[in-house]
Amino acid sequence: MQPKNKKWKQLFKASSTDLFSPFYLWLGLIILTICTLGPFVYLFSSSLSLEIELINGHIFPHAPTLKNYIGLLTGSNAVVFASALKNSVVVSVLVTLISIFVGVFAAYAFSRIKFPFRKTGLFVVLAVQIMPSISIITPLYIIIRDGIKIDIPFTGIVLFQTPPLLDSVWALVFSYTSFSLPYVVWLLAGYFQTIPKELEEASYVDGCNRLRTMFRIILPLSMPGIAATAIFAFLNAWDEFLFANAFTQTYASKTLPVMIAEFVGKHSIDWGAMTAGGFLASLPPVIISLFLYKYIIGGVTAGGVKE
Repeated sequence: MQPKNKKWKQLFKASSTDLFSPFYLWLGLIILTICTLGPFVYLFSSSLSLEIELINGHIFPHAPTLKNYIGLLTGSNAVVFASALKNSVVVSVLVTLISIFVGVFAAYAFSRIKFPFRKTGLFVVLAVQIMPSISIITPLYIIIRDGIKIDIPFTGIVLFQTPPLLDSVWALVFSYTSFSLPYVVWLLAGYFQTIPKELEEASYVDGCNRLRTMFRIILPLSMPGIAATAIFAFLNAWDEFLFANAFTQTYASKTLPVMIAEFVGKHSIDWGAMTAGGFLASLPPVIISLFLYKYIIGGVTAGGVKE
């Protein structure tokens, strides 16, 4: 009995280096796992349930069926789902590529080049990132409705103007990039600061200019951070709903979150199609996170230590 009592005491006793005892750590881990996986498991079980079971509040189906998936992937629903899936993929990939391409140069400038108000500019980038999306939806709508215009102030000279972008994937690409780019710049700037400056100085001695040093030294060493940032940018664009709902009107440009939300009608809700579509739409982020988690963890944690 004595060894068992000793083990129980050790379970509830925190060591000098631990903040909590092992019991509370495991309890917190179990609660976190339930809160994280619980909604996903319930969504999957609901997608296999009949509508009458969902209405009656059954958590798990009594008679599992693929009827919801068959109804979603056949007939008119299949065309709508395929169109929304294509739009989500195109928009997310374009937003990720544009944000990474522009963000790499901007983050390198903020982290390595000394210029006036450099730190202030970086905090402005952070302020843009934490600003609520709803606060800029009206000006974005006007810009997208009239077309993006680049002109010389106070002269009336228009250098470039696009046609109206409302109800197009380019409207989503433009609006998503407005919140994805500051996020990318902030993360990569922190990651670039972890790379020793001595490596750049050595390349300057060897005759490399700043641009060549960036492509031959900085970027290869920063690939884990760039990969992690690209994954986060893709996932944020994939899950976005507010801008997609405001700037799209037809299924030529609607994405998966908007399509799934439209299964909720004014007088009825198609629970089966909504749960099946929600589960299928959640699979790409889950698969990406499972297969690329080492880049996500490595890229984010490495950015916490700066030179």
